[in-house]
Amino acid sequence: MVDFASRLASRIDNAIRWISRSASWFCLVLVAIICTSVILRYFFGISSLGFDELQWHIYSASWLLGFSYATVEGTHVRNDLIYSRFSKLTQLRIDFYGYLILVLPFAGLVIYHSYFFAEWAYVQDEGSIDPGGLSDRWIIKSALPIGFTIFALATISRLLDLSAQIRAAKRAS
Repeated sequence: MVDFASRLASRIDNAIRWISRSASWFCLVLVAIICTSVILRYFFGISSLGFDELQWHIYSASWLLGFSYATVEGTHVRNDLIYSRFSKLTQLRIDFYGYLILVLPFAGLVIYHSYFFAEWAYVQDEGSIDPGGLSDRWIIKSALPIGFTIFALATISRLLDLSAQIRAAKRAS
């Protein structure tokens, strides 16, 4: 069972790493769009609201598709003032129950509500209210449930990994 859980966690982690690395390329596209927008505006007097909206769409999508990487790599922010004073086993238990009781339900709530948020935008054919803005607002709104689904998978992977570490720490003590 532990072997299956470890393999599953490893596969989830690798998929999230791949998604995050792929999403990081959006940053290069974002820089190109920003530079093009600046050149068009200041050298040619051409301004495009669609370009401006596209910038925040790309930034949002890259962040939503990439923020789970911090969970997979364990580089997320935490307050270590008290945490670092506990034993390794206690730290693992704090992490496990934090993910299980706080993070996973939060991700589930965001997935649930953002799905209907994106669905409503699709059904209503929502677009920008500004002239020259982007249509099909559902595309960027869909990045929210997708990003948090990836985050929930990262959380599940972390829970599998933490449970294996807790069992190993118990055996060692």
